[in-house]
Amino acid sequence: MTNERLNRYLSLAASVSRRVADEMVRNGRVTVAGVQVLDPGTLWDPSTQEVRLDDRTLVPVQEEKIYIMLYKPDNVVTTMKDREGRKTAPSLIGELSSRVFPVGRLDFHTTGLLLLTNDGEFAFRLTHPRFGVEKTYIAKLQSVPRPAELNVLRRGVAIEGKMTTPAQINFIEKEGGKAWVMMRIAEGRYHQVRKMFEAIGHRVTKLRRVAIGPLELSGVEPGEWRYLTSKEVREMNAYMDRRAVEVAGQKAPADVPRHPKRFETPADRGKRKVIKQSINTAARKKESEKEKEKAAAAAKAAERKGPRQPKPAWKRGAKHPGRKKSPPKPRGPFKKR
Repeated sequence: MTNERLNRYLSLAASVSRRVADEMVRNGRVTVAGVQVLDPGTLWDPSTQEVRLDDRTLVPVQEEKIYIMLYKPDNVVTTMKDREGRKTAPSLIGELSSRVFPVGRLDFHTTGLLLLTNDGEFAFRLTHPRFGVEKTYIAKLQSVPRPAELNVLRRGVAIEGKMTTPAQINFIEKEGGKAWVMMRIAEGRYHQVRKMFEAIGHRVTKLRRVAIGPLELSGVEPGEWRYLTSKEVREMNAYMDRRAVEVAGQKAPADVPRHPKRFETPADRGKRKVIKQSINTAARKKESEKEKEKAAAAAKAAERKGPRQPKPAWKRGAKHPGRKKSPPKPRGPFKKR
């Protein structure tokens, strides 16, 4: 049997919070296999060892597994507690028979599907890259991307020196200079979706997660939650088993090449247009200056030679002005004999 943390076992067996369980251990009230233990994080083997609290044996308790779908609204953090006093996702659920925790995270301003559970194995499989669980998002962009720009995301883009895995992209619609795009990725880097769109020159103004694997956001409104059905849990576990096999046969994303291909953003196109206009203006100015220099040189040469004088008679070919010129004699085969 797998070893278990002492404070977690105490929390379940004695029906107390994790913090109270830690205090019980530190106060010397707990023994494991007859030996007093003062470290709440001590690992013990339930199959061979016995835990006693105040010299009384604790009966093992089978914890009920809980799986919750929450529609996270805007301006909510996904941590259990927040030092700044902001609203947290677990506070939207309230008290349950067992303590649940968020699986993964959504940014403060990102809304949509968030799972909470007390099943550590389930949470591990959902978040570990080895299983490659896909998440689907709908992003509202401040501008409309071109098809060539979306193709860059489909191939993978460099973020902080690391290439992303290819993303599935579907253009939904555009209106009033804005666009809605669906993205499905199997990674979970910090602000990844926003950074991927920024890499092609488009800012995300709204972002909502609508699916995790086969599980779609349904049956809840922002701020509401519901339990997953047993069918949904079975489908999620089967999906993660399949993805683990698929990801194992894929190559890991390569690092950014030494000389990565430069992708032109709208800002780059604007700069290139300004530079091209400057080059054309300079070329026209240089051509105009050459024409002026040529005209000035011609005027100077004409001034040095003076006005053009008429040709003399001998240059015009009139040696004997009053005598007619005889016709030329025939030559060649037509010569008269």
